[in-house]
Amino acid sequence: MKNATLRLSDSNNSSRYFDLNFKLEQNHFVKKWTACVLEAQQRQYQISEPWAIYNINPTIDSNFIKANLNRLIQLVDKEEKLFGLQITDIDDQDTLNKIHSIFEKHHGKLDEWRNNPLFNGKSDNFRKNLSEINQLVHMCEASNGSPKIRIVWFDLPKINKFDENDYELFTNKRTFGSLYHLYSDVGKNIEALAEDDDDHHHDLVPNLHYSADCVCYFCDDTEQEVNDRIAMQKNYVKTNADYLAEKGYVADDKRLTTGKIEIAKLQTDLTKSQILNALKQFNHIQSFFLS
Repeated sequence: MKNATLRLSDSNNSSRYFDLNFKLEQNHFVKKWTACVLEAQQRQYQISEPWAIYNINPTIDSNFIKANLNRLIQLVDKEEKLFGLQITDIDDQDTLNKIHSIFEKHHGKLDEWRNNPLFNGKSDNFRKNLSEINQLVHMCEASNGSPKIRIVWFDLPKINKFDENDYELFTNKRTFGSLYHLYSDVGKNIEALAEDDDDHHHDLVPNLHYSADCVCYFCDDTEQEVNDRIAMQKNYVKTNADYLAEKGYVADDKRLTTGKIEIAKLQTDLTKSQILNALKQFNHIQSFFLS
């Protein structure tokens, strides 16, 4: 496998599509990641969030996010009252943290939900709705951020762990059009805790597991932005050393490595502005495949 293709389309017209073509990086982790993607496809899992196009298409705006978040909360509460609230402002970080903590509590880490009696006798959509609530919370938090597209498969078991060599590939720098692995654990890693000031979270869960899930960013971080982000994360680790120790981590633990692994680079003759203008016309992730 040397290439990946992300196909976007119009949700009302699948024949209107736009392809983003990537060349895979040649390193040991990419081989492990491609095995996950192939497993998801062999099991015929559908992409779980075909709408996960952030800050690009004007129809996927704050009203879209808020309406769908409140709709899903109502659907979940109709089967089991877990939330008992609605969100009126997608920038209300405290309420977003509360919603995320409820998701964490009931879903559990990774695949723990499979043994949770809460899910017994529920509709097939109950767990899917709960997971989408969590992702829409993250969409709220990223609503003023950089353009990106997430590709995720909720049904693929999250069982693969990073090894020490994998952590050496992590980077805090995002490059326009590059594809990166996506955080696959349930909880909040150092990056999220340093940014969110979250008093409601149940547990620190650093970057432990990987899956087929990935994200494409459409921004270029400056060296100053990267350095500021790293400084903020290191400060969190320093000021919360006792808490981290309680969780079994020391400051130089490889598992506290921040950032993501670059998986592939975009191959195109278009300029950055041309790419973003083209992407604005599409609101649906139709497919993702390797070749």
